[in-house]
Amino acid sequence: MKTIPLNTQQAPPISVPLRFFVSAPLFLLLAALLLSSGSDNPFSNIHSPEMLAATHCITLGFMAMVMLGAMQQILPVVVVSPMPASRLTAWLTFLPLLSGALLLPAGFKLGNPILLDLAWPLLGLAFTTFISGSLISLLNSPVHNSTKTSILLSIIALGGAIAIGILLAHGFASGSLLPYNKLATAHVNMSLGGWVLLLIIGVSYQVVPMFQLTPNYPEWLASNLTPAIFIVLLLNLLSLLSEFRPPWVIIAAHGMFWLLAGCFAVATLALQYKRRRRIADATLSFFRLGMMALLCAAMLELATLFFPDIDRFVALSAVLFIFGFAMSVINGMLYKIVPFLVWFHLFRGGVKRGVPNMKEIIPERWMWRHLWLHRGTLLAALFAPWWYAAAWLVSLGLLLQGMLLGYALTTSISVYRQTLRRLEEI
Repeated sequence: MKTIPLNTQQAPPISVPLRFFVSAPLFLLLAALLLSSGSDNPFSNIHSPEMLAATHCITLGFMAMVMLGAMQQILPVVVVSPMPASRLTAWLTFLPLLSGALLLPAGFKLGNPILLDLAWPLLGLAFTTFISGSLISLLNSPVHNSTKTSILLSIIALGGAIAIGILLAHGFASGSLLPYNKLATAHVNMSLGGWVLLLIIGVSYQVVPMFQLTPNYPEWLASNLTPAIFIVLLLNLLSLLSEFRPPWVIIAAHGMFWLLAGCFAVATLALQYKRRRRIADATLSFFRLGMMALLCAAMLELATLFFPDIDRFVALSAVLFIFGFAMSVINGMLYKIVPFLVWFHLFRGGVKRGVPNMKEIIPERWMWRHLWLHRGTLLAALFAPWWYAAAWLVSLGLLLQGMLLGYALTTSISVYRQTLRRLEEI
């Protein structure tokens, strides 16, 4: 598919996405502290309080915070339709999300139902505001392309994931009798397989060719991939929640999802191999690491169809998807988006001279250091379920990543403010 020109005239104020981005590294620090707070290896039991709390810090506090912030910028720029009342919508999303993402892990860690009952209404408000604003934006958009379709499907999947997540949180808090295993699996499928994967695919249709200087994605792939993934997710959801569940349906849906996810990874790596500019780039390397991790996760999950008794494959694929795929791509996009936003808002403000270039806003050597640190954290996470020392290395890696990313983002804000102040004095 062809990339569309970005419409930067409707972009929101820089403070709208940056408040989400700057808050996200805090949750990496919290996840590190939670993982190191227990007496046992948290990776050996995915249902332990420490692991549940840390996982939601990463997925809800870090990943969702960045993705919701990025969407404030993506919708008006890529689909040419801003969020309604963008400042108010951003605050009604950000504040309850920040509060709920702190209370929910605390509730899991402390086993406190009061904290869980405080968390889920706040998270419900945050995501309801975001989903409503996004749907209005998409319905008003004059654009018709595969990116818009992918974003729409990802938001629908997010709505399903949040509904199931609220049901689970309320059930934990009240002690209700619910099919927790089925609901938890459905929640993970819709949040990671639906919201995260579909949104990354849709944004990649524009970002990969435009910023990584690759050929465009094939039209047949861009038009059909995300609808096919969404249909498979719905089939998987129905098979999970239905009493009548033929084994072949579950196996077929599971296998088809990971085949499609693997196709996206292979297609993206092939495009990156054909890129016009061969100079090494840290943001590209983050993205490439994410695609390789997604491909490895897909192969491990497909292997479980033939070796269902090997539980290690499932654990490794989860680590590869969250740490390797999602976090790598999000880090790479942050290091591309934030310098661009600082440069763009200075330039759009009428400043033509004295604006720092994007490499001066966040030095690339910091990005390379973060990339190597992230690679080490991922490697440790792959060994963590069986090696206690590796779990401590994961905690240390997340702590250092949060500090480095937080410092880089706050530095970019400082560059923006100092440049404005200096230019005003001229």
